[in-house]
Amino acid sequence: MDPNFCRCYVGDGTPPTNRYCRSCPHAAVACDRLWERVRELAGSNGGEPVPLPGTRAFLSPHSRNPDFVRLQVNCRWALGKEDFLHYIATGHAGMGRKGRRTDPSASPSMTRQEPYVGAILDLLGGRDIPEIRAVRRVQQEGAPPR
Repeated sequence: MDPNFCRCYVGDGTPPTNRYCRSCPHAAVACDRLWERVRELAGSNGGEPVPLPGTRAFLSPHSRNPDFVRLQVNCRWALGKEDFLHYIATGHAGMGRKGRRTDPSASPSMTRQEPYVGAILDLLGGRDIPEIRAVRRVQQEGAPPR
């Protein structure tokens, strides 16, 4: 994980700070709106999982936790909010290895979320939609003063 992926991020990438996006006090500025779009997409197929183009994966809502959506190929796993936001900033959400938490290509959860996060972005409308531009602005400049 690249701990410099967001100006608002507080931590060194080790648990529990790798999950900081879930409690970031600045998330309402932009990140929550983008994550809500991901969650809406996950539930947009009338109760059926949403196929992710270019992959064999399907996206569906997480029934118990709004900080996650579910992905499924052969098995189901969770895509966390922080993994998705890390990908927005860095373009990386790869598998990590124990003892190498600072690998900038690894996702905060150390699980491989590529190419699925890219397919989700495509379904949302691409990398230049207003919600993504707003998140990148916060990630690069920090949250505006209240």
